[in-house]
Amino acid sequence: MRVRRFIALVLLLGIPFFIGYQWNTWTTPSVPVLSETEVTTTLITEIEALGKMELVKYRFQEVTEVQEMSREFLNILKLDTDSKAVLITQGEAVGCLDLLKVSASDVKVTGDTVWMRLPEPEICYYKLDLEKTRIYSVETGLFANRDQFISRAYRQAERQIKEAATNSGILDETEVNAQRILRPLLEELSGKTIIFTEKLPATRIAPAD
Repeated sequence: MRVRRFIALVLLLGIPFFIGYQWNTWTTPSVPVLSETEVTTTLITEIEALGKMELVKYRFQEVTEVQEMSREFLNILKLDTDSKAVLITQGEAVGCLDLLKVSASDVKVTGDTVWMRLPEPEICYYKLDLEKTRIYSVETGLFANRDQFISRAYRQAERQIKEAATNSGILDETEVNAQRILRPLLEELSGKTIIFTEKLPATRIAPAD
């Protein structure tokens, strides 16, 4: 009889403690601990999801002069007059980072810091705004194909937009904007400090016993 009372008392006292313990387990959120491999994989996945990231757009208005020399007979006698064109052009060039080029070898985790090597900035595309581009003047020789010459003049004007963007520092600005945008995003994702670098730190090798 005493044994039964003892068991009943233990159960009555133990049940509240058990319920309280389980309640804390159920209501306390678990904090996942990511390993270096998991951090790297998560960052790579997130970066790949961004794909080709457009970061800078330059707009240009140019005056493009194109001249093609006519053929000469025996390098002495011109057979026709030269072809010339002047175009008033407007266009744009866009700088971007192709984040699909980032691989696991470009990311290294050391403690609470992530070192990352970003791909080289590039000009994603450059193009003329054909609606705002016009021919100011054009002269062609008697034997020149006028339409083909005008088409080549447009292509030259488009290449000039790319050259102007490069000379204006679009690639440098693309790299600066990439770091400015990606750093807070990746730090929030990984919970670590992000450092962009061209050369990753060397892996430490434990000394031999």
